[in-house]
Amino acid sequence: MVSSPHKDIAEFTANRMRARYVVALSLIAMLTIISQWVVQRSLANQEFDSRVVNIAGRQRMLSQKITKTGLRLRIIESAEESREARSQLSEALSLWQRSHLGLQHGDSSLGLPGTNSGEIDGLFKSIEPDYLAMVAAAEQIIAQPDGSADLAAAVRRLSEHEPSFLAGMNAIVFRYDSEAKQKVDHARYLEFGLAGLTLTVLVLEARLIFAPAVRRMRHDMRQRKLHEADMERLFSASPTAMFLVDEASLTVVRANSRAGALMGYRADRYLGHPVGDFLAGDAESNREFLERIRAGANIDEHQILLLDAQGNKVDALASACRLRYAEQGSVAIGITSIVEVKKAQQTLEYYATFDEMTCLVNRRTGLRILVTELDRARRDRLPLSVCFADLDRLKDINDKFGHHEGDWMIRALAGVLRESIRGGDVAVRLGGDEFLLILHDCTEEQAVPLICRIERRLEQMTVIERRPYQLSASFGVARYDPDRHATPEDLVRDADNRMYAAKHLKRTAAAGARDA
Repeated sequence: MVSSPHKDIAEFTANRMRARYVVALSLIAMLTIISQWVVQRSLANQEFDSRVVNIAGRQRMLSQKITKTGLRLRIIESAEESREARSQLSEALSLWQRSHLGLQHGDSSLGLPGTNSGEIDGLFKSIEPDYLAMVAAAEQIIAQPDGSADLAAAVRRLSEHEPSFLAGMNAIVFRYDSEAKQKVDHARYLEFGLAGLTLTVLVLEARLIFAPAVRRMRHDMRQRKLHEADMERLFSASPTAMFLVDEASLTVVRANSRAGALMGYRADRYLGHPVGDFLAGDAESNREFLERIRAGANIDEHQILLLDAQGNKVDALASACRLRYAEQGSVAIGITSIVEVKKAQQTLEYYATFDEMTCLVNRRTGLRILVTELDRARRDRLPLSVCFADLDRLKDINDKFGHHEGDWMIRALAGVLRESIRGGDVAVRLGGDEFLLILHDCTEEQAVPLICRIERRLEQMTVIERRPYQLSASFGVARYDPDRHATPEDLVRDADNRMYAAKHLKRTAAAGARDA
């Protein structure tokens, strides 16, 4: 099946709008995900940075605790207190060492990522000699007995290296804190940038996608209203009974006034009822009609049998075609009474045969009759004459008195011709003010009395109707001669020439009378 251009354009537009919406929603979703990722990453970094700063600050306190514990061991006299102090020193040293390595290389149990900047790595390297010296001194303190000279030397080394280590750790803590603030600022700027980008995308989508979509919807709504108005006008103006039927249920959703006039129901009486309710159920043609509609076929002049409001059966012709109405499949059914069809055919036949203005036979039919009469004249060897008639001074009367007077003259002459001829003769309007009489079994001499009667009757009508001009016509009679008239047109042309000769004589005589 070949799709319509309008359907292809609508499908293309819908696909394009769908693609735009997918892109728009995808951009919004992507920006939302990125924003959430930035926020979560910023929170995680803040948590790590806070942990790193706290542990780095604790390193200073641990180094001080190690030094103070070493100094205390020098003055402790009780063995029990000495063991307790060495135990505390060992624990502090172990945590200090682990934190020192974790800050540089990472420790998941302590929550240390181990990702330091180059500046912090340089600071750690600067305090590494002091750190190693303090570790060695603390280990020596733990291993030396009380009162030993080596203990005093180890405590002295702790005290010597502690200030440098503390100064370096202070710089590291400040650097950690500064970098943490920088990360927060970067995250904040990035969030602001993403928020601005999101707003920009929303503005662009509003201008490039949503605004066109709104305009498209408004256009479609206007088109739908126009479509419904067109459908209403179509149904109202249709000269036949029209039904709009739902494709799935075959129930009537719309009917025009002609449908009510055809079957004697009000138009709204059909609504919501299956179209089969208004068909004679015992008619095989009706069942075939409904089956073809259900099968999706378009139907042209299928004979059906209707049931009117009084239960009478009405012969009709039905046509059906499928269409989309209100976004649903529908079937438009047009029904014409066969009686009306016959009347229309008779009317068409009449207008195809007779002239509408004069009710005489028209030119086409008249020439066909003349052909038949010529054949009969040749076959039966009977005389046949034609009389060409033309109104006098029609143009002058039209110009002086108006075309309505000219029309009256044409109708008046046509009436006189129709009344004056015999029953078997034919009066034809050739066109304009030209007429032809087909006179069977008539010679030129026998036609003369007929022309005289017509002229007298025209004179009488001028007096009776009190017209300000003379109603008259010129005539030319020609008898059929097989040797001179090979075609009907030849015979008519001969009569026409004689009519013009008669008209010329009449004008000459009138001019002579005026001169006299």
